[in-house]
Order: sequence, then structure tokens, then C-alpha cells
Amino acid sequence: MHSLTLAALLVSVAATSSIATLAARKQVQRSTVYPWSSAGTTPNDWGAVRQVMRTPTPTLDELEIHISTLNPGKSPHAPHQGIIFQASNELHNVTNIGQTPATYFVIGWDVPGAKP
Repeated sequence: MHSLTLAALLVSVAATSSIATLAARKQVQRSTVYPWSSAGTTPNDWGAVRQVMRTPTPTLDELEIHISTLNPGKSPHAPHQGIIFQASNELHNVTNIGQTPATYFVIGWDVPGAKP
């Protein structure tokens, strides 16, 4: 009888631990539709940016999407690594050489276990 009580106690502790672990995890983004509007757009020195999302998903530690608009002749920053898909460690930059604003999307993600 004692082994049955001990087994029930262990199952109870394991279940409570699992529930606590799930509750402590960050809320993950579920399927949704984001309205296409200029609401939430923040003007800056080179144009404007709108943060669409930056949150964990069921399969990624983080999914980040923002929409940037570059005014003519403007660049958001000096060349750096990791924007628009580039192979690892290649320098890149974006400059609008046109006469009207240019809009582009940035999508970045972190795969579970990839960060040290």
C-alpha cells in the first residue's frame, strides 16, 4: 500500500511540476491576421518603421517582423551583418536610390537552442 501511495505522490508532483513549467513559459503567438495600415508607424531620420511582431511562436524562440520605409536617398544604418537574407558574415546595406519612398519587410527568427 505504501508503494501505491508513493507512486501516486510522484505522479502528482510530476504533474504539478509540468503545469508550473508550462505556466512559466512565455506566451507564444498563435495564428492571427495583422491589419495592413500605417497605424503604429514611427517616423525616424531615414523614413519610418512599423513593428509588426516580435514574439515566440510554437516553433521558434522568437519571430520578428517589421516594415521599414526609406525616404529617397536614405539608408537606415551603416553596412552590417544579418539583414535581408545574406549568407553568414557578409556585409550588406540598403539605400533607396529612387525618387519615391521604398518599403521593405524584415523577418528574423531564432531557432530553439540556437542561442548560447
